Amino acid sequence: MILQNTSDLIAQVTHQQLPSGIPVDVAQLVNGSALVISADALALYRNADGVGDALGNGLVRSIDLPLTLTQENDAFLQEHKAGYVGLSGGVVLLITLNDIQVFSSKEDALRNRNELIRMSLAI
Repeated sequence: MILQNTSDLIAQVTHQQLPSGIPVDVAQLVNGSALVISADALALYRNADGVGDALGNGLVRSIDLPLTLTQENDAFLQEHKAGYVGLSGGVVLLITLNDIQVFSSKEDALRNRNELIRMSLAI
């Protein structure tokens, strides 16, 4: 038996549009929570079912990004492996046990320098 992507923290990615018309990528994490990526923000939901709920049920927290992402091939999320998430424009998210760190480049993420912003994963 060959195991594939056993260390990947993202179980599934879907491309959606919020009721407001804003395009988002929804990354369902292996712990059941959902990370929502838009052009200018990140949001953490208890699960993917809460995404798009007008009342915000399930929203744990959100943060504004200090930069604006543009979609490439109709997606913000371009690649992921383990805790590494490559976004459009070369922006990188590192998902750790406790936080999501945002960096403007792979080099900065690799060296853990010039972190742009951090969001807690605590639910």
